[in-house]
Amino acid sequence: MEYALAEKKNHLHLHGLFDYKETAERHLKETIPVYVARSYFMDKTLTADSFEVIEYHPQRKRNHETL
Repeated sequence: MEYALAEKKNHLHLHGLFDYKETAERHLKETIPVYVARSYFMDKTLTADSFEVIEYHPQRKRNHETL
């Protein structure tokens, strides 16, 4: 299972992909506030509370051996 850091208002706006939920939560807690404070995001209305960790299930890539 994978996890993503996404905007709460639009889960299609992903800001990070993680293998472990703990890593995603740590990034949300420690890194995102710094990025917001330094204005790294183009959308200046984003705050540290604008993000959440969600489960991310990308579509499986087709197996090229079956083509």
